[in-house]
Amino acid sequence: MAGRVQEDSFIDDSDETWPYNDETIEWKVVSPEEFKADVQKQARKKAEIRQKEAQKREVESQNRKHLAGLRVVQKNLVYVVGLNPRTQEEDLLHTLRGAQYFGQYGKIVKIVVSKARDGNQANQALGVYVTFERKEDAEKCIKAVDGSENGGRVLR
Repeated sequence: MAGRVQEDSFIDDSDETWPYNDETIEWKVVSPEEFKADVQKQARKKAEIRQKEAQKREVESQNRKHLAGLRVVQKNLVYVVGLNPRTQEEDLLHTLRGAQYFGQYGKIVKIVVSKARDGNQANQALGVYVTFERKEDAEKCIKAVDGSENGGRVLR
């Protein structure tokens, strides 16, 4: 097996699919000036790429500026604050989907639970995003839940 060591790795010359060998490579001594010019050329290319990316990000930012004062209304999404379920965390999503909680108002597409960030874990309130399949179901849920009590807490 013919081979040579280059930069701490072994290159097997017997592999016919390898396009480089001593016959196809032209070895050339590069002067310090040529090397410096090549390094500068590579640096200019990188700087141009970074500048183009920055310009692209700026254009994207400008395209979204008109959205800054807008609020997206998703009529099938309900956010409930103050929930205090007496359920283990593993069963929480299943319980919230059930007929005792939000499932009674309609078919649920997705539920996301966000815990309040206070240090008191035992008496911690939950915020829940419930996405219903239909906006009418979300409206029913809002009307029924807003102002009601759960575990001594008023839901909003």
